Amino acid sequence: MNADEGSYPGLWQRLLLSVPGQPVDTLTRVDWLQGPVFYVDLRQPPALSGKVLASCLAEVTPDDAALLVTQEGFAGRFECTGNTAEWHREVDFRPCPLGDRGLLESHGDLLIEHGIAADYIEHWQREPAAPGAPHGSALFTSRADGRAVILVRHGNRFGYARARGITIPGGAELPDLVARADPDLARALVDCEISLGTVTAHGWRIDRSSLPWREGELLILPGASLAAARLSVRDAHPHGLPFERELALVELHGSLLPAEEPAASRPAEPCALAPALPVEAAGAPFTTVPIVDISALGSGDAAAETAAVEALHRAASHVGFLHVTGHGIAPAVIERLRATAQTFFAQPVATKLESYIGGSTNHRGYVPEGEETLGEGKRDRKEAFDLALDLPADSIAPAHPMLGPNQWPGLPGFREDVMAYYGAAFAVGRRLLRGFALALGQPGDSFDHLVTAPPSQLRLIHYPHDATAQDAPGIGAHTDYECFTLLLASGPGLEVMNGAGEWVDAPPVPGALVVNIGDMMEYWSGGKFIATSHRVRKVAEERYSFPLFFALDYDTRLRPLGQRDAEPIRTGEHLFAQTIQTFRYLKDKAAAGTLALPPQARPLSSFGQEARHHRHSGSNPA
Repeated sequence: MNADEGSYPGLWQRLLLSVPGQPVDTLTRVDWLQGPVFYVDLRQPPALSGKVLASCLAEVTPDDAALLVTQEGFAGRFECTGNTAEWHREVDFRPCPLGDRGLLESHGDLLIEHGIAADYIEHWQREPAAPGAPHGSALFTSRADGRAVILVRHGNRFGYARARGITIPGGAELPDLVARADPDLARALVDCEISLGTVTAHGWRIDRSSLPWREGELLILPGASLAAARLSVRDAHPHGLPFERELALVELHGSLLPAEEPAASRPAEPCALAPALPVEAAGAPFTTVPIVDISALGSGDAAAETAAVEALHRAASHVGFLHVTGHGIAPAVIERLRATAQTFFAQPVATKLESYIGGSTNHRGYVPEGEETLGEGKRDRKEAFDLALDLPADSIAPAHPMLGPNQWPGLPGFREDVMAYYGAAFAVGRRLLRGFALALGQPGDSFDHLVTAPPSQLRLIHYPHDATAQDAPGIGAHTDYECFTLLLASGPGLEVMNGAGEWVDAPPVPGALVVNIGDMMEYWSGGKFIATSHRVRKVAEERYSFPLFFALDYDTRLRPLGQRDAEPIRTGEHLFAQTIQTFRYLKDKAAAGTLALPPQARPLSSFGQEARHHRHSGSNPA
């Protein structure tokens, strides 16, 4: 489906970059904010997170500068004729090497871009915005020094680009220039701001920036206007002292600063908190799984976010399971995942076994029926395909056996459609991590540095039709090993265990993801959040299930919050140990002495209600 440039306004988050012969990149954080005519684009590698310690430009060291120039960022005019798009650059921190032209394939809030000058595919997902929200863009010049400035707004998201004060020679590569420059010149070369942020009740807050010390600062204060074609924005001198940068308007499209901001951007009125759990929450075991809308997480609406966080806290501490709405995954992303999974599993077994997981060095690929044993050692009645971040093999330390490249089947489009969903679900996981941090009384971004390249696994699971199945296991009773799980399911069968050891049905909620607390979050929270034991039962109909197990970085040494003397769990080793005890091919290697459990490995079902029920009654609830 094709569209003209009027179809693209909004905040587009890149889900993946696929280049033939290279791993699929879902880790580089890329946001493209498109307004009428102008756009702002910022691309930041995960290795940058938290590494630049300078609090102002004057403190930037040569090492800081070398890190900063690993970013890409630019802004300018967007033109689209038919399905051919071109991004002209007028403010340029560092251009993207893929080129400035692409062929666009629109599927509502999913956009697929095919390269013209280079062979690549990018999948983009648009963040939902309220109908009638402010939408505009403008080109300015800075009155003091003549630098070009571009400002773009869509709803409560904004992008800001301010040019550097010196000119880079044509054809020169910024990293090379910085590597050869003296410290003062290196600082001048990186002094180009590409920022993205949120319009809040307190002003336009910068959330991400090519200049990290700008993050958290307010760019524009409440009540600002474009009076007499002038706008004042807040900036900082090289030594960090704040000043007002006066901008002269050159070109305006749409509305940047409406006289009356919509309610979402004004100070929020007191609002009712999310509904409490049923009366049973006062002490009785739960009998239903709650529904929580997370659309307010990170939205800039403080009151709505507080309500969402409190609902998350209640669900995580009492039930350990919840249905999540407002996650923002585009319907087309989900539809393409389901279609490509159905195509893969419909192949002959011999074809699927060409990517057998036992042939992988890092636990990726096809899992045939009977490969896993969970709960009483029973063979699970399902087949699956396991994958995670697609990382170059030569970049992985030997001590990280759950990281590395994915093993891809030969189906055209399979890796792109699957990894697009991975990228979208991983982004939801980051938002949930913010919500859980706030629910535990921590700053919203306090856990972000622990998820730079985690072994978070996505499973494509197929339960074959079996008309003779009578209350047969689909997946045996277990807890999940990681922090939490985001599950997209296509049919009934999921059951969760309450505090009395009773199994409670958790049928799918249309449009929602199922989220459950895992082992690591239970341990991390000091038992405040519950890793709920669950299973799949009564599977007669054919169905598909797509869980993403959201983990922390491999070497994270996890202790309960506030308990510095507690025994740490190395999160990657815990995941590996649990996996060895679950999969037949790994058990065989352990039995043969070619693979060993990590030191201090815990047995299966060491967390959750099932473990508690075993400890207290000695019975088997399954």
